[in-house]
Amino acid sequence: MARSRLWELNKPIIGMVHLPPLPGSPGYRGEPLEEISRFALREAGALREGGVDAVLVENFHDYPYPTGKVPAPTLIAMAVVAHRVKEAVDLPVGVNLLFNDAEDELYLAWCLGLDFIRVEGFVDLLLSDVGPLLPAAPGLMRLRRALNAEGVAILADVQGKYTHALPARDLADSARDALERGGADAVILTGARTGEVAPLELVRHLKDEFPEGKVFLGSGVTPTSVPELLAAADGAIVGSYFKQEGKVHNPVDPERVRELMAVVRHIRGEGR
Repeated sequence: MARSRLWELNKPIIGMVHLPPLPGSPGYRGEPLEEISRFALREAGALREGGVDAVLVENFHDYPYPTGKVPAPTLIAMAVVAHRVKEAVDLPVGVNLLFNDAEDELYLAWCLGLDFIRVEGFVDLLLSDVGPLLPAAPGLMRLRRALNAEGVAILADVQGKYTHALPARDLADSARDALERGGADAVILTGARTGEVAPLELVRHLKDEFPEGKVFLGSGVTPTSVPELLAAADGAIVGSYFKQEGKVHNPVDPERVRELMAVVRHIRGEGR
């Protein structure tokens, strides 16, 4: 288990900072990097104001995503923005480079002192809507050892939304391999699409089989669903619900963050 600050938290809720199109992406609008940084700081500040436990910075609007390495301008922009966010919020900060640029994620986290990364394709060969994703675990785990980057937690999606394994295999087998053979610090289970809830029976099965393994939920978390979800899982990543009107392309709404986190604090037995 990585020595990440994330593991100091009880059932952490990670809020998403969905960046606008970055330099190097088809949708980049040409605005200065400082403007993108200011946007990220507003989003991270709104999440912190609402009481979230950690933040994950992601190049969400860079679609269609490259599979594997992101362009150099995107990587540089992400480094600048993630560093600014880390300096501004006293919370664990992670980074995600879509789609599956896991080694550059680890380099960023190691260089910038970030706490965790999210990896889409960890132990499975996946077919996504933008092409195939190769398993990242063999190269990534060797790189983490070479860098002595044990303080960076690796959160691995298991056949995440908008992907499926080639050849088709049982979701539980993929999760088991990610924890046992791949060496992930946590696995992330999602529904088939944004906003859909992960299969809770699988979460419970994995926790029964691997009580020491961390299982996070990556979609479908709301104030109504979170009591049942956190009773089974070790934490969650929340994107859409925290946005104005619950729409993923809108800015973060601190009131919606507060609403969900109040329920989470009650579940965790924490005072206001």
